[in-house]
Amino acid sequence: MGSDAMNIPCLMDTNVLICFLNGYPDALFRERTLAAFSQASAVSVVTVIELLGWRKHTEQSRWSARGLLECLDELPLERRVVATTIELRSRHAIRLGDAIIAATALTHGLPLMTRNIDDFRNVDGLPLINPFEVA
Repeated sequence: MGSDAMNIPCLMDTNVLICFLNGYPDALFRERTLAAFSQASAVSVVTVIELLGWRKHTEQSRWSARGLLECLDELPLERRVVATTIELRSRHAIRLGDAIIAATALTHGLPLMTRNIDDFRNVDGLPLINPFEVA
């Protein structure tokens, strides 16, 4: 997607936040993720669980992850998301966590920013943004 795609809110996948926290050095990636942070972007509850539940966190890294999540809206696992997740899982070979993330994005009308485009490519109607890819 072009640079204009970075100037809209999106749902951010766990892999994007991990790369950001780890200081991924690519300037284009950092520009795109910072733009997403400034556009009232969001995360699903799955991303919160994945990011904070990593068992190898140090006290400092967990603190940094919590601080990053405070910059983003956490979208709940509401009934509409559950219904869409069930629909996606019945039609696609998709992992539960990915189905919840995709359903959250679809329910809220948000594109999904992810490095794992292939995990979501077959989800109809889900716009995907790869912040690592040159348009």
